[in-house]
Amino acid sequence: MRDSIWDCLDFCCGKPEECTNVCVKNPAQYVDQLREILGFDLANIPRVNGNYQPIEHEIIPLIYHQTGRDRPVSGSAFALRFHDVVDFVRGEVRFATRDLLCEAFKIDPSADIMLSGVDHDERIEPWWTLQNRRSHILRQLRDLGIQLVTAPNFSLVLDKPRTDDLHAMKRIAIVWSEFEQHGIPCALHVNSRTLKDFERWADFIQARSEIGIIAYEFITGAGKKARRQFHIDGLRKIAQSADRPLDIVVRGDPGVIVHLQNYFRKVIYIDTMAYMKTIKRQRAIRFQNSKLDWVATKTTIPSEVDEMLRHNLSEQNLFLRGRFYEQYMASA
Repeated sequence: MRDSIWDCLDFCCGKPEECTNVCVKNPAQYVDQLREILGFDLANIPRVNGNYQPIEHEIIPLIYHQTGRDRPVSGSAFALRFHDVVDFVRGEVRFATRDLLCEAFKIDPSADIMLSGVDHDERIEPWWTLQNRRSHILRQLRDLGIQLVTAPNFSLVLDKPRTDDLHAMKRIAIVWSEFEQHGIPCALHVNSRTLKDFERWADFIQARSEIGIIAYEFITGAGKKARRQFHIDGLRKIAQSADRPLDIVVRGDPGVIVHLQNYFRKVIYIDTMAYMKTIKRQRAIRFQNSKLDWVATKTTIPSEVDEMLRHNLSEQNLFLRGRFYEQYMASA
């Protein structure tokens, strides 16, 4: 039976010379890692003017790729994955113009575009390694007219030294600041796994009036039923400490929407369901106006996929709105 954990260094791998974690047991590497973020304190993050203006959208579908479609799907707003728009290897945005971007994903060119920084580590960590090349990419993104970005959600992990979490949180704050400095509205991703994490973010946001929107994901740890309320409570404390209206962008469990609406001016939900079901050729069928069933459907030509995506996006939007948004308005 394993002994009780005394402190976070109990998670040391025992081979610090081969390890990339932020850990004091590898002093030379630790000093470099600390220097690159100017320490763990969030107070030295540069002040910015703040570019976020409240947006009208509440439910924004995430589009992964064009999936064999012929025509752009109509809509007022779409989300794309950050990694799908930025080539981390070349250090360039993948699309020279907004028209080329919209053509690649087959989306309405007149729609607002949001980039989601929530992704697997291997798809998001390379952004940090670009270092001073990030400025060039940020200028390109600004020229594409991106309406909003959610800051990359650098991971906080249970079985690593605590210093690794503090390093990830500081990096999130740094990249949020960089987006804002380049004129791109950015939702600060307040990644947390302890009460102290939420307190640190609450203090930072309270002191920074330029922060008008934050982001969170309820997919992995926060999406687990046993932990969901803990994270909702932490976000509530951030909203209440801010002493001003805040918006929030959420991915994952839509069940949190009703709870978060009690504390945030607007809850913006990025939906992945409608597009993923279309990729799997499943069509939304409304069941007694209380749920959606997804029925396997064969397609033979791209126009059928176009029609299915349009249908699925519409049905999912109506379902989410009726289940989580209008329900809240009726009870408010």
